[in-house]
Amino acid sequence: MKKGKRRVRRLALYLRSIGIQPSAASIQFQYDRLEQEQRKLARRTGRQLLIEFGSIAKAIVALNNHLVEDRLAGNSPTIVPRNRSREEQFLHNLSRWSPLTPPCPSCRMGCGFPKRSWPTREWADEVRGRQHDRDKLRVFACPAQPGFWHLGHVGRHTASRATPNETLFPSIPPCPAPNVPFETGGPA
Repeated sequence: MKKGKRRVRRLALYLRSIGIQPSAASIQFQYDRLEQEQRKLARRTGRQLLIEFGSIAKAIVALNNHLVEDRLAGNSPTIVPRNRSREEQFLHNLSRWSPLTPPCPSCRMGCGFPKRSWPTREWADEVRGRQHDRDKLRVFACPAQPGFWHLGHVGRHTASRATPNETLFPSIPPCPAPNVPFETGGPA
């Protein structure tokens, strides 16, 4: 399915989830006419349906068959997402890390949490390639755990300097100094 068609189906789900019957010709226009709070409610409700039913098509069918409307129309309190602290967010992410990529006992990220360690440079390079800021990241050997590798931003912190075998910039051979006689000034 093409990107534009997916977007139209998603917007149709959002509109249906708040009780608006979308017209085929102007779904985007209908969605854009909604007030900001209505749009927010439509997105939240539509995303909940997506999670519950697993796909846009199944969620739309459920709405068309009135399977969900009773639950949505009920007087249930609106769900307010709880903001997690930075530590809770990190611990949540840490729980999803593989045991093969443990947190480093000594190296830290800029926020103070442990860096993730990769057992091979190739694995770390592969992960680096999938990052949104891959041009600013580099792979370096962990100074505390031999055989493990980390990702770090180029030049951000002194704690994540390049290893002796790895430099951040290409080496430029030094130019020989010109052989010019040098005289020092002083009392004659």
